[in-house]
Amino acid sequence: MSIEKLLVFGATGVQGHPVVDAALDADLEVRASSRDLAEAREKLPASVEIVEADFTVADDVLEAMDGVDAVYFYLPTMPDRSHARAIIDNVLAGAARQGLQRIVFTTGGSCGDQMPSCGFVDGLRSISDRILSAEVPAVVLRPTFYLANLVWPHLIREIRDYGKLTYPPLGAHRRMSWTATEDQATLAVASLTADVAGEAIDIASPEPVTPPELCRMLATVYGREVHFAPQSIDNFADTLSHLFGNAELGRMVAELYAAVDRIEGDGPIVDTDALERRFGVTLTPVSEWVEDRLGRLFDLYG
Repeated sequence: MSIEKLLVFGATGVQGHPVVDAALDADLEVRASSRDLAEAREKLPASVEIVEADFTVADDVLEAMDGVDAVYFYLPTMPDRSHARAIIDNVLAGAARQGLQRIVFTTGGSCGDQMPSCGFVDGLRSISDRILSAEVPAVVLRPTFYLANLVWPHLIREIRDYGKLTYPPLGAHRRMSWTATEDQATLAVASLTADVAGEAIDIASPEPVTPPELCRMLATVYGREVHFAPQSIDNFADTLSHLFGNAELGRMVAELYAAVDRIEGDGPIVDTDALERRFGVTLTPVSEWVEDRLGRLFDLYG
């Protein structure tokens, strides 16, 4: 197997952009698919080939895949939506018709064996099973909660103005793994050639932390004390409803956090030492990400 050119769907987003960067660092050619060419040209390096495509449209997906060896994608919608089913249909059919060598999919949420059942988790598991049974060899990466969520505008405002972190809506005692999108990208690119086809793999960044420990890390970036003051799940659902402009979406995502809260003890926890050994990569500890990369995310995404 020789993979030289990667197609990245959603290449200007918080998940897709780091994959573009990681692929270029690995000396791969990159084709970036976006529905906004102006934004893509502004955000992406000049060496990236940019195509306009809507991956809910089968012909767009098929054309975008012409001449590439592999594809990376994630869902920009909830897994139970008709749009999600159309995206999966189009990517799997297009990859088979164009003879791609590998599909890499990231779930965007924790849905591994540690996770209790809920609508979000069950939807991601169903989609993952379908992708892994496709004609083209595929890999599914299942991240824990993203560190990039810490740049949600209301969280930044609450920390700056009041010195409090209201996220995640979980107990202060819970130690859990977090995922940097940059680490996800490193693992996604490594998955193109690693012997992992047919697997769903839990991923995260090193250094599981409790929310109060995360607050102490954030205090060094913000230059002030930061205290953990978690919302209830119901209030969190309301916050997400305003953030996403969709009450049903807010409730569904909040269910994921409610499921985590049903895990006994700590978790979800991912063995990142094993990930590094298996993929031959070096991942970024949470404390290092907060110190070195949080400011960069502010610059990129506001």
